[in-house]
This record gives sequence, structure tokens and C-alpha cells, in this order.
Amino acid sequence: MAFCKYSSSLINSGTISIDTKFLNDYLPIVPENCLKVYLFGLLKCQNSAGYDNTIENFENVLGLTKEEIIKAFLYWQDQNLVQIIETDPLEIRYLPQKDNLRNLKKIDSKKYASFITEIQEIITGRQINPNEFYKYIDFIETYNILPCDFNMIVKYCVDKKGDSINCNYILTVAKVWADEGIRTAEKIEEKIESLTLLTSDISVVAKALKFKGNLSIEHQQMYEKWTKAFGFNLNNIVSLAKKVSAKTKNFSFELLDKMLTKYYELKLLSFAEIEEYEANKEDLISLAKEINRALGVYYESVENEIETYIMPWLNKGFNEKSLLQIANFCFKTNIRTLDGMEEAVQKFYKKGLVSVSSIDSHLSEVVAIDNRIKDILHRLGIERRVNSFDRSFYRTWTYSYKFGDGIIDYALELSSGKLNAMQYANAIITSWFDMGLKTLDEIKNQTKTVQTKKQTVNFERKSFSSRNYSEEEVNALFANLDEITI
Repeated sequence: MAFCKYSSSLINSGTISIDTKFLNDYLPIVPENCLKVYLFGLLKCQNSAGYDNTIENFENVLGLTKEEIIKAFLYWQDQNLVQIIETDPLEIRYLPQKDNLRNLKKIDSKKYASFITEIQEIITGRQINPNEFYKYIDFIETYNILPCDFNMIVKYCVDKKGDSINCNYILTVAKVWADEGIRTAEKIEEKIESLTLLTSDISVVAKALKFKGNLSIEHQQMYEKWTKAFGFNLNNIVSLAKKVSAKTKNFSFELLDKMLTKYYELKLLSFAEIEEYEANKEDLISLAKEINRALGVYYESVENEIETYIMPWLNKGFNEKSLLQIANFCFKTNIRTLDGMEEAVQKFYKKGLVSVSSIDSHLSEVVAIDNRIKDILHRLGIERRVNSFDRSFYRTWTYSYKFGDGIIDYALELSSGKLNAMQYANAIITSWFDMGLKTLDEIKNQTKTVQTKKQTVNFERKSFSSRNYSEEEVNALFANLDEITI
């Protein structure tokens, strides 16, 4: 025998239409009182003019208070299934089900029945709608978290923000923790314990900032960044917050975050270092302007220059005088930008040259080498400024090949008057190195030998030519011999 069936009296008296989508998507998760109010309201809609279509009748029949009934209708209004026209006296308008039912994922009511009950018991300040339940369950399944463990996160959020807490806040906290690998009851408990201690520290910072709003997860993330990633301690943060908030109106966590990020990038991790930096700010501005004048550039504001270039240079051990020394050197070598000076500073630093005396000694050597290269160019009949290719050639001859001035001067004698004389000299010197020649005497003897061979080849070429060989045949016979070079 069927458990439920239509009675003849119901068929004769009419029906109340309930969309099957409503039964599939809402029935498993809708709070009992909300379901009773909605269905009883549908019944009353059949005879809206009836004498018993009153909220008092709802209270008597359903055994609910007026507040509970209004709360239920607010729940259905969130689902776009009813519209509250008036609150006093209460007037409700039912909306079409098919047009307003949401496209929700089906929820396994058996699997999540206890979860749905428990989470509603935690969030008591408002009624949870099916769409919100779906979001929680989707998160649980996506991140593989047990429902009871997820409710621990909800409880923490409610304790922190109140029993009418927003769904998005809960999911934001849960996602941040899940991304940190906090997905089990044990790790969630550890996180909550650490955040309880953290909250007390943040409250101290908030007091120093004269911050009167509610502390959020964003504030926690900032504080964790300042202390764990940057390495600032609570005392340093509070000291800075007090000092700046005393001078600045509406100083906020966001502004404090920008300041601490800047100081971290400048490697200023203690309040004493920060105070010294701020106290010397005028000196840093003056230094930046002097460097700019030495380079021949101008910037209206040097704040960014100080943070990007000056402070990192000073942190490497350079001082005001050594930086100006490098700036003057850059100008003389046609380096006229801060990025160009940055490359020069890095080169000096890699060589361990940071003091004025060490840089001066190195620059003296550079000037001496450039003067020697100028003399080489002059002897080759080349009148122009020394360039990077010239310096590269000279460095290879002296540093890599370890040839002295005597060998280089001999190469210049052989190259003078040649086309592309500098490249010609480099080719000669490289050939000597490749042949393993190390002294000037060895090189001169080898040169004489090569010249003798060339003279012999030329004589024999003329001899063959006089015997009526064609030019092509002579060239073929002596092709290999013509490859002999100095």
C-alpha cells in the first residue's frame, strides 16, 4: 500500500503546485521552520482574502512566534521566492518558483545532514540559505577538509566577527589556511592558538595607530609578513607606529605596511636604524643631488633614487666620497645615467674596491692603461678616442697572453700603415700566441723564417710562370704555400 497518495477530496478541492527543482535543491537543506512557513503561506495564497490569512493564524497553527515567521520570510526573500511588501502590517507576495529557483548543485542530504545542522547552530545571527550551504560544501570537497574541521574554522570566525558573520569572510579565512596546508583539526587548533597570541600583538599595534575598526584577516597577514618575512619585532613596529601616528592624521595599517616594506628593502630592520635613516635624510638628498650633478642629470625628486640606488650603495660599504669619485669617473667615460653608474658600482664592488684610496689606485691604473692605448693608436696612425674594443685587445695581449711592451711594439712596427691596423696588430699577436712563441727573439726568428719561405715561394712562382704554365695552374700549385702568414 502506498505511503503517500492523493485523496479524492484533495483532487476535488484543488492543488498547490511545488516545483520539483524546489524539492530537489531546497528540501534537503532548508531549515524546518522556514519550510513550514513557506508551504503554509502557499496554502494561504489559495484564498488570500480568507479571514484566517493573518500572521496570528500562522503563529497559532505553526506554533511559531512572529519574529520566527518574519525571519523565515526573510530567508525566502534571499532566495527570490517571496517579496516582503510591508512589515507592519506584514504583507508577503509569493514569486514564481520556476523563474527564481537557483541552479544549485545537488547536495547529498544524508552525508551533510549533521554538518548543515551544526553550522547553523554556530551561525545563529542569521538563517543560512541553500546557496551558502553549497559554497561551504563545495569548499569542503575541493580542499578535502572534513566537515567537522571546517566548522572549527567557522567557530573561530564567529568568535572573531560575531554570529551574523558574512559567508565570504569565512571562505576567505578557510582558503588562506588551506593554501598554507592547514586542513586538519590538529593544524587548525595550532593555527587558532597562534592567532590568539597574534591578535593580542596586533591589538597593541592597532592601539599605537589609534585604529578603532575591527581587526581582520588582512591585518593578521600584514603582521605575519612584518614579523616572519621581514624580521621586524613588535617593539620596533609599535615604536614606528606611535611616532608616525603622532604626526600623521588617519595613519592606517596600509600606510604602516608601505613604510615597513620600504625599510625592509633598504635593510633597515631596527627602530634605531630607521631613526638614523630619517635623521640623515637631508644628507642623503644632498648626496643624491651631488651625484646627479656629477653625472650631468637632473631629477626634481630624489626620493626614489635614494631608495633604489644610494641606500643599496651605502649598504655595500661605499661612502659619500667614493660614490662621488665613481660618478666623476662615469662622466669622464661617457656614462651619464644612474643605471650606468649602478653597473660601474657593481664592478668596483666585485673587485673589492669600495674605499676612496682603493678606487683612486684602480682608476690611476685605468688612466695609465688608456694613455698606453692612446700611444698605440698614435703609432698606428689612428687618431680617435680609446674605445672598449681597444681596451679588450690590450687586456688580451697583456693579461691573457702575458706579452710585454717589447713584443707589442714589434707588432706595431709590422702593422703600421696597414688597413685596419689595430685589428691587423691583434691578428699578428694572436698568431704568435697560438704558435707558442713567448719571447721577442723567438718571434723575430719565426718572422725571418716566414719571410724566407715567402721569398722562395715567390721565386718558384715566377719560375713556373716562365715555363708557360697558365695563371690558374700556378695558383693551384701554390695555393697551400700562399697560406703562410706572419
